[in-house]
Amino acid sequence: MRDRILEIVVLMVDYIQGKRGQLFSSEELSSTLKTLGYSDLEISSAYMWLVERFDDTPEQHFASFERAQGTNRVLTDLERSILSSEAHGYILKLLSLSLIDQAQFESILERASLFAVQPVELDQIKLIVSALLFRDTEDIDRFTRDDSNNTSIFIN
Repeated sequence: MRDRILEIVVLMVDYIQGKRGQLFSSEELSSTLKTLGYSDLEISSAYMWLVERFDDTPEQHFASFERAQGTNRVLTDLERSILSSEAHGYILKLLSLSLIDQAQFESILERASLFAVQPVELDQIKLIVSALLFRDTEDIDRFTRDDSNNTSIFIN
């Protein structure tokens, strides 16, 4: 469920930033998220996480917030070999949306580097990110076992 909440958080921040200070209906956003298959509980959990994370409301914070500008960190050869381009793009997006900071970006790369035995895909990086953001390693633990295709990305 945490990875779905993270997806909602990203969608919400994208939506809020896209409005750039314009008024918008939270009901419209909620309705859109429901049509995408998210439950009321997931939507409210994502919103509450945003509220807890920022001093002001997420709408105020992200509406006046410019997407992060500046340099992107270049991945080392090892990091490039263990991250799929989709996984790398996803964590760059989170960084540009200010959902993670540079230290968290490094921590995500470190976790993926330490445990990867093959390229980390998008779904797997989402689990690492949600475990870091929500301070829960329960989702990552399920990768300590081999899956049915013997393609586990984490080892003990």
